[in-house]
Amino acid sequence: MKRKFLSLMALIGMGVNVNAQNAWVNDSVSMGAGSGNDVYYSMPNGTVKSENNMNWHLAFSMNAGDSSSIWANHNAGNAYVKVYNIHKDNSQWASVTLADTANANLCFNMEHKWSQGALNDLPSADPFNFGWGTYNQATHNVYGDSIFIVKANNVFYKVFIDSLQSTTMTYTLSVGDLVANTVNTYTIAKGAKYANSIFAYFNLASGLDTLREPDIATWDLVFNRYNAMVLLGPPPAVPYSVIGALGNRGVNFGKALLVHVDTACNNYGTYTNPWQTSISTIGYDWKTFTQPAGPWVIQDSLSYFIKAKDNNIYQIQFTGYSGSGTGNIIFRKRIVTPTNVNDLQSSISQYSVFPNPAQNLLNVVIDAKENNDANMQIMDLSGKIVLNANVKVQSGVNAYALPVQNLANGHYVLFVNGKQMQIKEKLVISK
Repeated sequence: MKRKFLSLMALIGMGVNVNAQNAWVNDSVSMGAGSGNDVYYSMPNGTVKSENNMNWHLAFSMNAGDSSSIWANHNAGNAYVKVYNIHKDNSQWASVTLADTANANLCFNMEHKWSQGALNDLPSADPFNFGWGTYNQATHNVYGDSIFIVKANNVFYKVFIDSLQSTTMTYTLSVGDLVANTVNTYTIAKGAKYANSIFAYFNLASGLDTLREPDIATWDLVFNRYNAMVLLGPPPAVPYSVIGALGNRGVNFGKALLVHVDTACNNYGTYTNPWQTSISTIGYDWKTFTQPAGPWVIQDSLSYFIKAKDNNIYQIQFTGYSGSGTGNIIFRKRIVTPTNVNDLQSSISQYSVFPNPAQNLLNVVIDAKENNDANMQIMDLSGKIVLNANVKVQSGVNAYALPVQNLANGHYVLFVNGKQMQIKEKLVISK
C-alpha cells in the first residue's frame, strides 16, 4: 500500500481532515404549539431546557462584554413587544402620551450579537452611546438619556433606564402607566442569581425579573423566534420574525453551503478558518417555504460546524421542519474531534478514523510523537483479516487512505499496532 505523509501545515493547506468522522446521531427539538417555547440545546447532551417565550418583556444583559444590551421579547413575534423611540429625554417624562408613538421609530433586536438589543437600536456617532444611555468615562457607569414607549402584550408603558452600575451590573429603571400616569422604580442586579446567565428577564406587568436560562456552560444553541433583517420583496431588507437557532456566548460556527456533508466534513477547516462568532450563523434560512401552501424544504447540501462549550467540534445537518404550528425541528449531528490518547507511554498523541460508516476509502490520520513501524489490519467479526498493510509512521501527522470498496457491508474492527502504539476502532462499511 502506498504510504502518504504530510506535515500538519501541508495537511491543513490541502484541506485534508485530521479529525474523526463519527456516525451520525439523529435528534430533534420541539418548540411546542405555536412555537411557544425557547429550547436550549447542548450538542453532546441534547435539550437542556424549554422555557415559555411569553413570560418576559425586556431582557437585561448580565455580562459587561455585551455593551449594556437590553433586548425586547421578539421571541413571541415582533408584535408581542414593540419598542418605540419617541425622541424624548427624562426631562419630558410627564409629557409622554400614547400620541408620541405616531412619530416614533420602532426599535428591534438585531441577530448578530447579544449586544444588539432593541433598546440599543438608536444610531449615534458617539462611541460611548449605547442607545438607551451614555457611558460616563469618570464613573464607568451608563446613564439613561432616552424614554421609550413599550407595548407589551397589548399594554403600553413608558420606560426609562435610569442607569447601569457597571461594577455590580445593576440596572435601575422607571416604568410608568400611560393612563394613570403612575411610575414605579425597579432595580435588577446580577448577583448570584444571574452569575451564569446572559440576561435577566423582566416582566413589565408584574415588575419581576426572572432566571429563564440554564447555566451558560450547559448549552450551545437556543432554538427560538428572533428578529432578522429579511428581504421580503424589493430592497431594503426589513425586520422580520423568524424561527431558527442562535448561538451561546463563546460558541463558534462554520457554514458549508452547496457542498456534500461528507466532503464538508473532510475539509471542514475550509469553512471554519476563521471561525464565525455571529450568534445567527446557523440562523433560520436552512429551510425554505414553498408557496403557496408549503411544505418546508430543507437544503440537502448545507451543514454547519460548531465549536461547542465542551470544546469539541460537531457537524450538524438539518433534515426536517414541521412549521411554526408545532415547532418541530429535526436534524442529525456528529462529533468530528480527534480521539486523544491518554496513555502517556503511547507513541501517538491523537488519531482520527473517517468516514465511519465508510464506502470506498477509509482515512486514518495519526499524530505521532516519534518514528515507528506499524501494521494496519481490518478484521471482520469472525476474526478473518480482510485488509493488511505495513506502514512507516514518522514523527508528526501521518495520513493514510485504506481501500475498502471491495469489502461487503457490515461491521469490522480496525487495528493499528506498533511499538508503544495500539489503536482499536469499530468500523462500519455501508454502500
